[in-house]
Amino acid sequence: MDMTQDSTLRADLVVRHLPVARSLAARYAGRGIEIDDLRQAARMGLVKAARRYDPSQGEFLSYAVTVANGEMRHCFREQARGVRTERLDDDTERPLSERLGTPDPGFERAEARVIVEEALDQLDEADRTIVRLRFVDGLSQAEIGEKIGATQAQVSRALARIIRRMRVVVAA
Repeated sequence: MDMTQDSTLRADLVVRHLPVARSLAARYAGRGIEIDDLRQAARMGLVKAARRYDPSQGEFLSYAVTVANGEMRHCFREQARGVRTERLDDDTERPLSERLGTPDPGFERAEARVIVEEALDQLDEADRTIVRLRFVDGLSQAEIGEKIGATQAQVSRALARIIRRMRVVVAA
């Protein structure tokens, strides 16, 4: 099995089990973390489980539930660390924004880059080439078509298909 087939199978595993992630997140709802954050953690657990899954070790669902639950518990531990830090801070005269410092402006960009790279990993080489030509090299659809031997309309449809597929991976 080649890398593309393996990536496709992993993506299919994740997509088929998204309802499980939603259900797992619902179990932890109302405990101090937003439901969207819990869903994201559960989905990340599915992705990690799909990457690490070894069929010889048993059913995917059992493994995926364990990993997804672990990701959500990690969210609660992180929240608890933040709560303890705030309670230890006696400097309550200053506004909270000053006590916490300023957010790192590069964090969101780094996080977005990781998410996009994971989505790109799910694409085959031809689709990655089209994405690179369009969004890295800045070529027009017509220029991409000339380079890969396709019409502008074919490139347009390919980009629409690629972006739809990447959205599914990012939403997972």
